[in-house]
Amino acid sequence: MTVNQRPSREEYFNNPAHFETQLGLWIFKSGSHPFFTEKVGPRSVEFYSIHFVASGKVRFGWDGSSVSLSEGDLFCLFPGSVYTYAKDCDQPSTMITWTAFMGELMPSILKHVDLCPERPYRQNAFRDDALAVIKEIQGLLRQPQQDHSLQLMSLGFQLIHSIDPNRNQRHPASSSASDWLESVPGYMKLYCTENLSVEELAAWAGVHRSHFTRAFTRRYGISPSRYMQQLIMEKATRLLSAEGTSITHTALSLGYSDLFTFSRAFTRYFGMTPSAFVKGHRSSSTARE
Repeated sequence: MTVNQRPSREEYFNNPAHFETQLGLWIFKSGSHPFFTEKVGPRSVEFYSIHFVASGKVRFGWDGSSVSLSEGDLFCLFPGSVYTYAKDCDQPSTMITWTAFMGELMPSILKHVDLCPERPYRQNAFRDDALAVIKEIQGLLRQPQQDHSLQLMSLGFQLIHSIDPNRNQRHPASSSASDWLESVPGYMKLYCTENLSVEELAAWAGVHRSHFTRAFTRRYGISPSRYMQQLIMEKATRLLSAEGTSITHTALSLGYSDLFTFSRAFTRYFGMTPSAFVKGHRSSSTARE
């Protein structure tokens, strides 16, 4: 007589290419456990493992706390935390599936989707598209003899992106003043050469232009336009100080339409022309040698 056997736990490990491990986020392993029954833990891990409750209910415990999670919920194992998880219902088809990551960017990326060691779970946080991505990841990891590095990198980001940071959010959807005031300088630094206007910056922050200008100036002691100019000129000095970088190349790299416009802006800001700056920098470098 043939006995029908239930699917057992499966887990697949990634053998990453060197460049994968240098990017701050890479898939370590992925697995699934249909008909999950036994308790796991207490234990600790050295990676970041996102567990998705595909069906049934699971009791997840971490560092002395616990919560009951259902289909559509997820939890994350953080390095250093002590955790347990076990089936939490009579439903026979309880299933969990997971993908574990490594990399220095993981704490900030997980925070972006509202996961942190203090509250390492999310309720109503994913749909079937996340499970489809995990299935594709596991399909590639079953073929270790082939190089799937680029595909796995893409799927790793897709999986985290599939966790909706706004679904069932604990905090109001609208950003507070402190939120955008903290993040806007970094945004300005990243895009300072794109000729962004104050109106565009205010739109990105989600506030009115006049409020943006007042709040920014009060917080940082400098107007947004002056702050942006400061970022551009600081970058200009770095470029002009680099050996082999021409003034024309610097002007175009900073988003100026021509050399004359850049030279005029540089001279107004520093009280000297770009040529004088380059000459002075080279003279001081020669003197140090």
